[in-house]
Amino acid sequence: MLRAIRLALGAAIILVTGTTLAQPGKEGPAEGYFPLKKGTTWTYDVGENKIEVKVAKVDKMGNEEHYTLETLVGKDPKTTEVVTVKTDGVYRVKAKDDKLNPPVKVLALPLKKDASWDVNSKLGAQVIKGNLKIIKLDEEVTVPLGKFMTVHVEGKDIDFAGTKTTVHLWFAKDRGIVQAEFIMQNNEKVLLKLSKFEEGK
Repeated sequence: MLRAIRLALGAAIILVTGTTLAQPGKEGPAEGYFPLKKGTTWTYDVGENKIEVKVAKVDKMGNEEHYTLETLVGKDPKTTEVVTVKTDGVYRVKAKDDKLNPPVKVLALPLKKDASWDVNSKLGAQVIKGNLKIIKLDEEVTVPLGKFMTVHVEGKDIDFAGTKTTVHLWFAKDRGIVQAEFIMQNNEKVLLKLSKFEEGK
């Protein structure tokens, strides 16, 4: 199971890390779906294992704020990623020490059912290609932390360096991603469910 989790995180570190994303300003149509105060921490149950994600720091890069997220799986070393928000969506700009070229849009703004966008990027020598789509704006899901009304994003057969993975993400207001599912090409599934949420200051 831990091997499957690590494989899923290979995809997640590029798209979601099973975590949260950046929060647009108050005028943003998706306000509240991406809480990102420094120190905010999410804990996800993955079978009998746990994944912890924390907002480690916020840096100003030109006119953009870049948010560094740290992810810890059990006792494994932490992995990091950087996200930012542009006018048309939320982007991942870096995974570990490598920049995504170009940055990968993980959610299109404003939120709109059936909105879809292509992913075509490189992480070092690895190619990431596919398509993401908002398939529902009001899907109810139940996780250990409770019941939430969510926005459901799907990416079918996303190609991560030659390995195809189908991704499902469920975003809840004031919590970010409350559930994520990764289905590998061998049909092995990894399901992350939010069990604890601590807001930063």
